[in-house]
Amino acid sequence: MDRENIIEKLRKFLQNHSTFREECEVIYMMVEIRKILEYGEKSYKTLRFYCNWVLHKELSQEKTTKLLSDIFEPNVDLKKSGRENVRNIKSIGRDFFMLKTFRKELGDFLKDHKLPMDLLNKNWWTFGKLLLGIIKDCPVYFVANKIRELKIEKYDDRNYGYKFSLIDNRQKLVEKLKLKRK
Repeated sequence: MDRENIIEKLRKFLQNHSTFREECEVIYMMVEIRKILEYGEKSYKTLRFYCNWVLHKELSQEKTTKLLSDIFEPNVDLKKSGRENVRNIKSIGRDFFMLKTFRKELGDFLKDHKLPMDLLNKNWWTFGKLLLGIIKDCPVYFVANKIRELKIEKYDDRNYGYKFSLIDNRQKLVEKLKLKRK
């Protein structure tokens, strides 16, 4: 199937699914986006990372985890306390934790391909909750010097958190994420 056929399938899907209700709808959309990205277009690093995250039971290849290593590794100092590291990671990773970077790249992708953008407005809260529900069981294992793993944990129906395990195993960092309905 060629690129234009995949884009057209995604267009029809998004027109018929302006409201996401099931995880399988999010997975299908991410699969189709990933297929389009494989044609080597403009670099959507964060969008590609999430497509991979949705499709795999874990992420561990260096080329896949590099995006997060580049964001978080420079902000972890194993000589500092866990509290200081949490503060550093929270401040630098806020947009990542709140899915803002992902949302922006997804919006750019949809706009660049002239695809419906409804999910970014009226359905974003539900979409984000479904996405986090999918990836919460898929840890990211780092090939890095300071961070060993990242997991998403569900606290209740509305709250998810990001849990980091550092390489020396003495600290676990958690950023609690509250999804807010707009």
